[in-house]
Amino acid sequence: MDSALAILADDVEARAFRDLFSAAPAPLAQALGLEIADVEDTTLLIARNIPDTMFNRAIGLGLHAPATPSRIDAIAAKYRDAGVRDWWLHVNPAASPAALGAWVEARGYTVPRRRSWAKMLRPASPAPRFDTDVTVRDVGPSEAADVAAAIAHAFGMPPPMSVWIGALAGRPGWRVVGAFTDRAIGGACVHLQGENAWLGIGGVRSDARGRGAHRALMAARIQAAIDAGCRWIVTETGEPIGEEHNPSLANMVRCGFERACSRANYAAPQPATS
Repeated sequence: MDSALAILADDVEARAFRDLFSAAPAPLAQALGLEIADVEDTTLLIARNIPDTMFNRAIGLGLHAPATPSRIDAIAAKYRDAGVRDWWLHVNPAASPAALGAWVEARGYTVPRRRSWAKMLRPASPAPRFDTDVTVRDVGPSEAADVAAAIAHAFGMPPPMSVWIGALAGRPGWRVVGAFTDRAIGGACVHLQGENAWLGIGGVRSDARGRGAHRALMAARIQAAIDAGCRWIVTETGEPIGEEHNPSLANMVRCGFERACSRANYAAPQPATS
């Protein structure tokens, strides 16, 4: 493992999610209880009214300064004060000290079924080409609602979430790419960060899969990052459980991504019940 690249992968993801949270329209952000908090080098994503650890998790502990037991406790206190019961603490293998995982487990954190995420990274080498009958193109504000609705459908998100995704079209630093047949069937986003880019929020409607749209969306975003002058392109996905097949991970590999590291997930300790 290249520790510098493993750290870069988490830094890029945290930066993208910070701006993603900032992009939510104010009424929606208030309704969802969105907040970004910091405990020294750790970014805390907080969404009080979204019962999903994707939006409630801590990224970066121990990557830029050695973690301490008190810092772990301060992170837990932030979520407790926010009223968030279910959240994850990520532990990157490049984090220090080596005892970090043991400290976390000693505080009652448990390993969830999705034990780890694959942090994937590729250089800005030429994007692959894939044959597909799906049209993939950049999306402006006029098409954002339809593409965002298709992405929300792909992830099983409630309709209000599409408003948040749609707000990224035209936002500085973001590009939204749509997949079309006679309608919008999916889409995906890329966050451009100078020399680095983050790929995420990509999905295709369940009734339109198997046509190569997901791969084409990934290739289009890779090309967007190259055109923007990026050096590294970062993404991530849950690592397979047992014999589980992860099409997203397979497509990342087809598109030239390699594992920077496997990042451990720890579920927050739960209060004792009587």
